[in-house]
Amino acid sequence: MQEWALCLPGTFPRLGPHAGALHAFHDAASQGLLEKEPSFISTSSVSFIPASIYVQGSEREHVEFEEKLINLRKRHFVSLHPDLKKRAFVDFLSIAGLLIAAHETGKIKNRLISRMALLALGFPAYKIAEKTVKDIFSVESFLVYDNLRELLLQTLKFDLIFKSSIKIEVPAVNLNTAGWTLDQILSNPPLYLNGWRNRGWVSVTNFRPEDINLEEEVRNARYVEGGINGLRVFGHFGPGKHDGKGQIVDTAALSNLPIHFAVKEGYSNIVVLHYNSRAEGPLDRSFANWVGLLSRCFDITISENTRKTILGHLRVNNDLEQLAKQREDLKRIEELLHAQKLDAETQQAISRHIQNIRQTMQNLSYAQKKIIKFIFVGSDPIPDAHFNDFTKDQMLEGINKGWKAGWDTVPKINKMIA
Repeated sequence: MQEWALCLPGTFPRLGPHAGALHAFHDAASQGLLEKEPSFISTSSVSFIPASIYVQGSEREHVEFEEKLINLRKRHFVSLHPDLKKRAFVDFLSIAGLLIAAHETGKIKNRLISRMALLALGFPAYKIAEKTVKDIFSVESFLVYDNLRELLLQTLKFDLIFKSSIKIEVPAVNLNTAGWTLDQILSNPPLYLNGWRNRGWVSVTNFRPEDINLEEEVRNARYVEGGINGLRVFGHFGPGKHDGKGQIVDTAALSNLPIHFAVKEGYSNIVVLHYNSRAEGPLDRSFANWVGLLSRCFDITISENTRKTILGHLRVNNDLEQLAKQREDLKRIEELLHAQKLDAETQQAISRHIQNIRQTMQNLSYAQKKIIKFIFVGSDPIPDAHFNDFTKDQMLEGINKGWKAGWDTVPKINKMIA
């Protein structure tokens, strides 16, 4: 029986489906229908939460988590940035003072003086409005995850997570070390030939010594903070820190499909819980405010990066299969070469060409890679539920569709790892 790994893409619409699919895997394994559970999970963004529930290996935790999702409200995980609250309070008091002053001017019996007093309030009103706009755009972010941090510290069973037989890696992106300069891209030897590692990734795990050999309270807080860092949606939330360094944001800033973490750990059987996300496909919906529009822009950016990632892996698989066929053909040619009655000079020339072809094959950019067996899990369309406008019904629908997708995938996983 072969080992296999799970890759969980992020985005809020997948929160419910992930909970349902992972619960289905847990139940299938408990009933002996899933022949082997995954050995490794890599997450993206919000998927670290249901993945953390899953590695605990408890039916009770799955049920309680789904109940919390169905009753989830925005106040349970997000709140306004404290600086924004303070500045908004000061602005509110200033506006209230102006309204009171404007009301008092109406009591002045002399209409000319009353109107002049009212006009005099115009300039401070303008300055307060100007200050309010500046306050909004000068804070670090609109929202913070303080409520989510407390909720996770109370909800997660860290002893079960860190004793689990299933490894989990929770990545995020360091803005300070990510990206490439032209000199790096065109370096010698070139990146595409010998492979590359984007230095922008940071992560926490339940298995690396630097993540687990810590005081229990520090270990737990570090794990939660690493997960929160991976879902800091840029544009809504401010960046975090990883071990006190850098500015850390949502995993999707680089890739919503961190498959390479499983590949790096040596896995060649990978299941990707992607689903059919309405949020990332064509929509008839129009957006009435900038929050919804910004979310939609993130979705189609993620959709395009996902397309490139999936097709990139499938393209390498295809090229490796063709390369193997070419190598077999070269062997046949070499066998025919020695079987035919050719003069020595012709044999040497053909042998030289064969060696040249082999050397060329060795220098192909994908020649040192290995074929990865993938299952990209689809589903019935999951709800377009974002953290700014989700409903209870959408969450329940997402859990149910994820549950069905998980059970539908069990036979495929058994076949892949057999």
